[in-house]
Amino acid sequence: MSSPTLTEASAPDTRSAGAAAPRRAILALTRVEALRLLRHPLTVAAILLLFGFWTSAWFTNQSNQYPVLQDLDRDSELGTMLLLGGAALIAGNLATLRAHRNGTTGLGDVLILPDHARTVAHLLALLPLAVLAAVLVAARVGVLAVATSAAGRPDPAELATGPATVLLLGALGVLLGRLTRAAIAAPLALLAVLASLVVLPLLASGGTAQWLQPVVPQGDPALPLPAPVYLMARPAGAHLGYLLGLAGLLAVAALLRTGARLPRVAVAGVAALAGTVAGGAVQLAPPSHPVTAARAAALNHPAEHQTCRQLDHVTYCAFADFTGWIPAWHTVVQAVLARVPATRQRPPLTIRQRIVVLADNGAVSDRILDAWRADDAAAGTPGAVTVATRWGDSRSAATLAALVAYRLATGADLGLDQAECGGAGALVIWLAGQAGSQANTGLHKLVTDQGDGVSFHQAQAFPGVHVGQSALSVGLAALDHPATDIAARVRNSWAALTAPGTSAARAAQILGVPAPGPATPSGRC
Repeated sequence: MSSPTLTEASAPDTRSAGAAAPRRAILALTRVEALRLLRHPLTVAAILLLFGFWTSAWFTNQSNQYPVLQDLDRDSELGTMLLLGGAALIAGNLATLRAHRNGTTGLGDVLILPDHARTVAHLLALLPLAVLAAVLVAARVGVLAVATSAAGRPDPAELATGPATVLLLGALGVLLGRLTRAAIAAPLALLAVLASLVVLPLLASGGTAQWLQPVVPQGDPALPLPAPVYLMARPAGAHLGYLLGLAGLLAVAALLRTGARLPRVAVAGVAALAGTVAGGAVQLAPPSHPVTAARAAALNHPAEHQTCRQLDHVTYCAFADFTGWIPAWHTVVQAVLARVPATRQRPPLTIRQRIVVLADNGAVSDRILDAWRADDAAAGTPGAVTVATRWGDSRSAATLAALVAYRLATGADLGLDQAECGGAGALVIWLAGQAGSQANTGLHKLVTDQGDGVSFHQAQAFPGVHVGQSALSVGLAALDHPATDIAARVRNSWAALTAPGTSAARAAQILGVPAPGPATPSGRC
């Protein structure tokens, strides 16, 4: 009587042990495959290249000293996908094909794990590589946020997009390994993914269809420059769900290919499909009405959405994400003010940050310019000098110095097409070149970039000033002379240099530099 009882009691334990053994075997195989994937030569090379690219950009790109974190987070997506995602695609595919390549396919029939269980292990082995990608991305953003004058804050969904592409491409590699034994399939698939990054944006023409590709490194076409976080409308969260859903569908397809027929696979497939469809639909929607309204308000009435700070009788106004840049602006402005005669009564000086939301014609209209003037007047800061939401490169420093110099030399407001070709223009060039080594470098870069004369503007859409060729040559000649000598002449002859009727030739006499050559017929002056 006791024997049946013992048999019935021991049966559940036997079934439990039988079920636990495959799970332990899957996890053991996952650990082995994960280690192989992490130390694969392609993975190691990808990590070194990614690290090298990010490190070199630190030294070669001046603007990295003043990064905008809400743009930097998506900047890491493309490199992570191409390098680590490409490594996951090819190395994962090779791991799946290892038995075929080594001629040991037949041995799989006598192993404890069936094909679909080994496929699960290959898919789970992708997770540590995705975690490593997340650590690298977070470390890069964290270092820049701490070690630089960074603006804004990153979007966690944007940071997770790169690691999600690693899972997506890795799952594609495993699926290809189950569909075909041709090792060339994975590299060809990677080329197809790369081609989609070029073809889809062309077909979409900047529309929402580009979000169907794995990463969208391009910014919002309506925001040509960095914008405060609350004005951005990138559907990063929906896109992340879309990518994870696609990765899940590829994983389910690989399992079904190897004979998995478990209810869990069907449930996972339905969940992945739902995530893909839901994320894909949400990311294709245009910006919401609240975001559109907030953009219009920040564009037309920036003073109402900014924090202002006064330093040495100069008022600096910036959006909340960018107030950390005020000391850098102040350094450039003070370098210009230091060359203005102390006896000279200068107009109140305000540096105001602005954003541009491009209309269909891609330009700022006179209506917006009038709105800016009215906004400045209402805020008690008439004639505010515009500074953009991009900073750190030498051209930006030279442009700010030149716009401040023009305001001080003429007292006039800036328009979209202001031109100055007389003594005031020569003075603008000299003051900009004296505003520090970075501004001097940026001035010469702008001169080299442009043909006849030089234009200073914070992006094409903002008000700026054009200095004609004759005045430019006088200003550059003055920069070649001893600074103390020119500074003394400027102090003694400020009124004459800034008088409306002073020509470039007369300015050359005042400054003691060679007279300019004749202006070109095509010149703006």
